Amino acid sequence: MIFTFILLDFFAKIRLKHNAEYNQGEINMSLCKLNILPNNITLEVPKGSVLLKAIKDAGVLIDTSCAGQGVCGRCRIIVEAGEYNAETTTHLTDEEVKDGYCLACVTLIEGDMRIRIPAATQLGKEKILSGIEGEPSKIVTVGHWEISPRTKKLHLTLSAPTLDDSISDLERIHRQLKSSGYKDYRIHCSLDVLRKISETLRKQDWNITLTLVEHNSLLHIMDIEAGDVTKHRYGLAIDVGTTSVVVHLVDLINGRIVEVASSYNAQMSCGEDVISRIIYAQKGGLSELSQKVISTINQLIDKLVKQTGIGIRQLEEMVAAGNTTMMHLLLGINPQYIRREPYIPSVTFFPMIRACELGIKVNDSALLYCMPCVASYIGGDITAGVLRSEMYKDEKLTMFIDIGTNGEIVLGNSEWLVAASCSAGPAFEGGGVKCGMRAASGAIEQIRFNTKTKEPEFIKVIGDAKPVGICGSGIIDALAGLFLSGLLNSNGKINQDITSPRIRKHNNITEYVLVWADDTQNKRDIVLTEIDIDNVIRAKGAIYAGFSVLLNQIGQDFSQIDSFLIAGGLGNYLNIENAVIIGLLPDVPYDRFKYLGNSSVIGAHLALLSTKLRKDAEIIAQSITNLELSVSPGFMDEYMSALFLPHTDMNAFPTVMQLMNNTNAG
Repeated sequence: MIFTFILLDFFAKIRLKHNAEYNQGEINMSLCKLNILPNNITLEVPKGSVLLKAIKDAGVLIDTSCAGQGVCGRCRIIVEAGEYNAETTTHLTDEEVKDGYCLACVTLIEGDMRIRIPAATQLGKEKILSGIEGEPSKIVTVGHWEISPRTKKLHLTLSAPTLDDSISDLERIHRQLKSSGYKDYRIHCSLDVLRKISETLRKQDWNITLTLVEHNSLLHIMDIEAGDVTKHRYGLAIDVGTTSVVVHLVDLINGRIVEVASSYNAQMSCGEDVISRIIYAQKGGLSELSQKVISTINQLIDKLVKQTGIGIRQLEEMVAAGNTTMMHLLLGINPQYIRREPYIPSVTFFPMIRACELGIKVNDSALLYCMPCVASYIGGDITAGVLRSEMYKDEKLTMFIDIGTNGEIVLGNSEWLVAASCSAGPAFEGGGVKCGMRAASGAIEQIRFNTKTKEPEFIKVIGDAKPVGICGSGIIDALAGLFLSGLLNSNGKINQDITSPRIRKHNNITEYVLVWADDTQNKRDIVLTEIDIDNVIRAKGAIYAGFSVLLNQIGQDFSQIDSFLIAGGLGNYLNIENAVIIGLLPDVPYDRFKYLGNSSVIGAHLALLSTKLRKDAEIIAQSITNLELSVSPGFMDEYMSALFLPHTDMNAFPTVMQLMNNTNAG
C-alpha cells in the first residue's frame, strides 16, 4: 500500500512538471496536430503536452472530477490514431486499453493524434434550473415591493450656453440636477463621463440621459447618453454555481424576464468542487479560475444579446449570487483561508464595483452587486435563497435545505435564523460513484423496482436515450428501491443470499447491475457497488445529522417544523418518499415539503429590481448565526446514528417501517 502511494505521488509529480512546462511555454519542441472528435476541432500543441490540458485549451469540457490528478478515472478518451505515451491505470480494463482507451490526464502527446471523446466522458447538456421552468417570460412575484433598481435614469433638457450664460458643461448639468430634486446632494462624476460630456451634450441639442446612483447624500453620475433612453433599461441576475452558471436578462422597467441563458461553469476543468478549486488557486491558478467564470458569463451575455437584439450598452446593472468561494473566485480574491481553521473568508459583504473592471462585457458604467455571504460555507446563494423563500418574514418555523456537494441548512423564522453547512461530498452529484454522473443527457434520473421480482421495472433517462450513467436523483431512487426490495440491508450491504444474475462480485467488491451493457450507450454495465452505496450513506448521514444538531440547539424536533423548503438542482427532481426511505429527509407529512428550484438566481433577480430587497438581503446575512458543525458537540454522535438505512432509530421513521411491513407481507 505504501508503495502504491509513492508510485501515485511519482506520477503526480511528473504530470505537474509537464503541466508547468506547458503553462510556461518551456517545451521547445516540434508541434503536433491534435484532432478532437466528435467536436471536429483541430489544434497544434507542443510535443510532450498532457492530453487533458490540450483538450481543455481547445475549450472542450470533459468529465474530470479530480481535476486531472489521475484519481477519478472519468476522463476516458479513445485514441483512433497517433503517437502517445499513456500511464498504466487500474481504471481501465485490458480490453479497453486494446480498444484504444486511455485517461487524458495521464497521457502525453508524442506526435499527431486523432482522438474521440465517448458519450460517457462528454459533458452533455445538463438539466440546469433557470428559476422559471415552464415560464419563458414572466414577472417574479415574491412579496410586495416596488421596482427600484440601484441605478436611476434621468432625462434632462439643458439650456444651451450663451455669452451671458457661460458656465462649464459640467456645472450646467449640476445646475439642472439641483433644480430636478437633488438640491441637497453632493454630486460626483467619473472620469469616463467627464471625457464625453461635451460631445454628448451637443449630439441631440442638449437633451441627455444620466445614469445616477444615490448613496446617502452623494449622487454619482455613472453615465451620460444623448437623447431620452429612459425607456430601455436592462439588468442581469446571475447564479454563479460551482457546476453551472445561469443568467436572467431582466427588464428594469417592468421587472419581466426577457430571456434566460445557462451553461456549465468553465471552472469545472480545474476541479469539481470548491475545495479542489481553492487548492488550484493556491497553486497559482487564481487568475485562471477568475477568467474562466468571467468567460462563461460573457458567453452567456453574448448569447442573450444575439437572441434579443438588446445592446450591450443597455445592460446597466448586475447582481450575482454564489457560494462564498465562487464569489471570491469571480472577483479574483484569494480564497485559501476559507478551507483553513477557523475558516475565515476575505470578504462576506462585497463593495459595489464596475463590472467592466472584471472584464464583463456590459455597459462600462454598469455596477455589479454580489449577494452578501454569511460565512465560508454559507454563501450569497443561501442568502438569496432565504430572501426568495420569505422565511425571514414568517412567524412559523421553517427549514431551508440546499442539497449538493455541501448541504446548506437554514432554520428559523422572523425572529431568528441559524445555519449550518454539512460536507456531504460529491455523491449526490455523481461523484464517488462508479457509474455516477451529473444530471445531463444520458443520466438515469428515475428508477423504480418491482419489490416482488426484485428487478428494475421503470427507468427514466435524461434526453430519452440509452443511459450512460446515473445521477443523484436516480441514485436515491435506486437505494430506496433496493432497500425496500430486500436487496440491501440497513448497513448498506447487498444481500448475497438472494439469487440474481444482477448481484455479483467484481474485483472482490459486491455490486448490483442496474442496466446491462447491451442497453447502454457505451456498452458498459451500469452498476451500484457497495463502495458507492457507502459513499451515499455517508453523504445522507452528514445532511441528516446537520438537521438534527440544528434542532437540538434550539430544543425542537422535526414535528415542530411547519415547512421544509428544498432548493437546488437535485432538490427539484428529488422523490421525497425515496429520500425519506433512505433517511436523507425526515419522516414527516409529505405536504410540508416544497420545491423552490433555483432560489439563488431568483434571489439575485429580486435584489436586482428592489432597493428594499437588497437591504433585506443584507439584514438576512447579518442575522444568520452560523453553526460550525465540525466543532459542534453531538454532531459526530448524530452522524454515526445516521449511517444506516434509514437510521438507527427506526421509531423516527414510522412511514418507512410501514412500507417495509407492507412489502414483506406482500
